[in-house]
Amino acid sequence: MGTEFVGTTPWKRISAALASTGPRAAAIAYLGIDGPRLLRGLRRGDLLVVNASKEAVASHATSPAAIATLMARGVTVKTSARLHAKVAATADRAVIGSANASAHSQASDEAVVITDVKSLVRDTRDYIDAIAVDATLITEEYLQYLQQVWDQAPRATPLPGVNAVSAETGLLPRRVAAVIVVPTEYDDLTTSERAAIAETIQDIPEFPVDAFQLPDGDTGYPIDTVLLRYDELRHTILRPAVTYSQALSPIPTRGTGTYQLIREQRGHRSRKTAAIRAHLSPGQTHSFNRALAAGTDVPLPPALSKTLLALWKLHPSFN
Repeated sequence: MGTEFVGTTPWKRISAALASTGPRAAAIAYLGIDGPRLLRGLRRGDLLVVNASKEAVASHATSPAAIATLMARGVTVKTSARLHAKVAATADRAVIGSANASAHSQASDEAVVITDVKSLVRDTRDYIDAIAVDATLITEEYLQYLQQVWDQAPRATPLPGVNAVSAETGLLPRRVAAVIVVPTEYDDLTTSERAAIAETIQDIPEFPVDAFQLPDGDTGYPIDTVLLRYDELRHTILRPAVTYSQALSPIPTRGTGTYQLIREQRGHRSRKTAAIRAHLSPGQTHSFNRALAAGTDVPLPPALSKTLLALWKLHPSFN
């Protein structure tokens, strides 16, 4: 393998590297709610150092729920308020780069170097171990304190690559990639498959996670895309959903197929298309009808997108 530079969206490669031979250790400053999924290679006996300072948790840059998930998996989690590095090491791989373990990091321009050069692997592990010596072990009692800090903190200011993700700061991201009307007829995930997918993620009560099945061969939607899912049989637009993962495969129990993780907002409800039309201008109604009749994905213009999302009291800003 040697040494390889991976830019833009490196998390698939990072996760694969962390799944190689243990023991494993990582020092990653900020751990978002999606961190356990991104760090799924970490297992019982492995080490993770994060920045779970009061300031990091209050700003929703580091998630106590994510820490709890990793601790339940048997990972030793420590905190260092000085930590800003993003590095990891296994028995035969090292990852050195800029990527925090968060969903929005996947949508930011990140870069890492992945190497199997023994001297670099050893130096990276030594660096993590040295940080861990002075870091504080997160106990169940301390975790309860961090959860209180999280719960009592005001709405966080979005920071790209750190905490600007729907799970932490609201359903809509700071900038919406697109608003797309999508048909639902090819989404036939079963209840058991959805349950199996749900076991791999950490949910937040206010913003429940679901999975959306993609057509065979589909590469998915960009992260931070708003999906208005059209149920033609019921003449209904399901409550808005925001993509927060890349396309994933296979679908549990099938061994094939592709899906994408989406977040919704509790309290939002589906709306009948006839009721939606009552809020649209004639020109918007024409565009809306054309999108519904297309039978395929249709990106909506910003003006129509804003009018539609306002029905759920959502107010998007676009890239």
